[in-house]
Amino acid sequence: MINYKDLIKDSFKAVVEDLHYSQATVDQYFSKNYRQYVDGKELDYERFCRHMRIQKQSIKGISIDFKTIVQENHIVFTRHIVNITTVENRTAVIQVIAEFHIEDNKIQYCNELTHMISGDQRERDIGSRQ
Repeated sequence: MINYKDLIKDSFKAVVEDLHYSQATVDQYFSKNYRQYVDGKELDYERFCRHMRIQKQSIKGISIDFKTIVQENHIVFTRHIVNITTVENRTAVIQVIAEFHIEDNKIQYCNELTHMISGDQRERDIGSRQ
């Protein structure tokens, strides 16, 4: 069985934690048919790309700490902690529980719930900000 847990971890490091937006990097990890559902909002591939560009404009630091990651066939579940610092020096710590579906070695689907553990409430939408 292919280890998709590493694909998820690698995609977070390359796409989320890197503060510079790269369309080529997004394309390396995410399907053009990508759909993300986060806290009741739906993002298609284009809206996800826009979200990542906007997110990178508002943060100066982000780190992901995977607490739990489980794979069954082409589905990966994670529980991870996101620590962010904005360009205005606001901070937030957010817990994320997410389900990912992999197809053709790319992330095709994500359904996630976020919970702000601490921080400035203005960062509450960091997972879906448009």
